[in-house]
This record gives sequence, C-alpha cells and structure tokens, in this order.
Amino acid sequence: LMDSNDDLDWEEWKPNKISFVNHMIAGSFAGLTEHVSIFPIDTLKTHLQCERCGSTSVFQTWRCASKIVKNEGIFRLWRGVSAMFAGCIPAHAAYFSVYEYVKKSLYVNNHDHQPLQAGLAGASASIAHDMFMTPFDVVKQRMQLGYYNSIFHCIKSLYFKEGLISFYVSLPTTLFMNIPQAGIIVAVNESLKKILNPNSNYDIQSSMISGGVAGASAALITTPLDVIKTKLQTRDLEPCPKYSINKSSNIVSYYQSNSINNTKKIYVH
Repeated sequence: LMDSNDDLDWEEWKPNKISFVNHMIAGSFAGLTEHVSIFPIDTLKTHLQCERCGSTSVFQTWRCASKIVKNEGIFRLWRGVSAMFAGCIPAHAAYFSVYEYVKKSLYVNNHDHQPLQAGLAGASASIAHDMFMTPFDVVKQRMQLGYYNSIFHCIKSLYFKEGLISFYVSLPTTLFMNIPQAGIIVAVNESLKKILNPNSNYDIQSSMISGGVAGASAALITTPLDVIKTKLQTRDLEPCPKYSINKSSNIVSYYQSNSINNTKKIYVH
C-alpha cells in the first residue's frame, strides 16, 4: 500500500525512488501530453491574437472554430502540432533539469515554506525552456494560421526570407513574459499546497486547486505580453485571401486580418 505521507506531486524529484533521467523523461512526456490536449484551444488563441476571421471577441473566435471544423475537419485544429512535438521534449527536459538543480542549490525542500526560492527556481527553468522552445513556437503559430505546407517548408522559408533572427525575434518578450509567469505559478502553487495540504499527503483535489489558481493568476498578469509575442512571431505574413485554396492539401483557408487595437482584448489560457 502507498504511504499516506508520500508526496506524489509530479514536479518533485524523489532520488530514492526514481532516477533523474526517468524523472526528466516523465516530465517531458507530461508536458507533451498537456500541449497536445489543449492544442486546439491554443490554435484558437493564436487566431484571436492575430485578429483572424474578424475575431474581436472570444465568441466570434468560437464561431470561427466551428467554420474550421465544418470546412476543413476537426484535425485542422491540430495543424502545427508536429512543430510542438519537435520542441517540447528537449525544452521540458531542460526545464526539469534546471528546476531541480536550482532547487537543490537554494536548498528548497518540501517542508519549509520558501516561495521566493521556489519562484527563482521556476524562473530559471523557464529561461532554459524558452531557449529551446521559441524557434519551434514561431513555426507552430505560423502553421496554425494556415501558412506553409510543412514545418520543413516553414523553417526553410523563414531562414532564407527573414534570416535566423526570425526564429528568436520574440525571445526577449517571451522571457519577459515566462520568467514572471513561471515564478508566479511555482510560488502560488507552493504556497497554496502548504495552506490546503499542510501535511503533504497525497490529495488530488488540493493539487488541482493549487495548480489551477496558480496558472490562472500567472495568465491574468502575463497575457498582454503573450499577445505581443504572437504579433512578433507572425509579423510580415501576407494576408490569407478569403476562400483561398491550399493546393498541397486542398484545405480551404478563409481567414482575413483586421487592424484592431490588440490591447482591447485579453484571452486567458
């Protein structure tokens, strides 16, 4: 039977129970599962932030989603997911490696309440994550909007038309967004777990509440920067003409861009 005092939180590494390599692999696949499961919502977020399909509100974006599914099929919402696959595993491996290293260096443990140290560990891990993930995120968002035939076509076109810098043009904004985001998530999550589950017993309900509140708090603060990041990563794209046909896959693309002040809308994810 399981010891009731075992802390089974997925982000915590237990050296006496699992090797760090296995912990890192598990964390990478956990992140991969997370991204795949919410990828359709991420696609809608990208369309909203780029003001596609007249998306001036969340409700119009959902109507746009219904058109995408009706005309192009449900799997259109996963277009670009292969770019996320390519970047997610090494990025999350780096995240967990740095996270555990900084926690150990700052003597962060499960018994003391140390939100500042935990937040610093999360922020440091975020830097390592973004160095790997940002180029793939650029490709992913452009694919989500219906451009290019494949991720290799996107990478080749970006490199020769816009240069290597195009893959990292959003990195400063991404770091400026994700460092406080990771710090807030870890600090709020650690604090709420101590309040809701002071004995550190396995409790899925308290873990879900802590993680949900932590994620919502971070998203509320950093979403405006996320809009800026998306604008940078999709800059210089020619507008997709209404009802244009993608010859390589016979996919109908009917998105049009509008010039609407992006500071008037916030989409929390």
